[in-house]
Amino acid sequence: MSVVPPARPSRAEAEAVPRPGRGYLLGADEGVPGRGPEVKASNESTGGSLAVYRSVLDGAGPPPHQHRLEDETIIVLEGTVEAECGDDVFRGDAASTIFLPRGLTHTFRSVDGPATFLFVVTPGHLDEMFRAREAGGSREEMIDLVRRFF
Repeated sequence: MSVVPPARPSRAEAEAVPRPGRGYLLGADEGVPGRGPEVKASNESTGGSLAVYRSVLDGAGPPPHQHRLEDETIIVLEGTVEAECGDDVFRGDAASTIFLPRGLTHTFRSVDGPATFLFVVTPGHLDEMFRAREAGGSREEMIDLVRRFF
């Protein structure tokens, strides 16, 4: 299976995307305004360029899935993360980086106990789904989110 990246946006499309007016610094126990401390960068705070979450996983992660538009990167801080991506299996310990590109079915889990990692999604609009999920929407709203983002 070949993966074709999306077309590069035109200059007008790129300029129409809202950009943050300034940078920011978050402490270890801080998240972007209006979100929990695990949300280090959101779709809103980055103008859609990326979203970053500090996550702790103990065991199974998400079911196998694929994205049409988003890439996911896992930067392991502590523990071990195993990821399946297409036909490949990756196992990363602390200081490892695992890249899961759009268009390939993937999943991940922690191995032998909890793992702490930074979860980076590019572009950041998948954060809209995580925010809606945090708000505890109805089953119908969750089904709509899955249709929009997967």
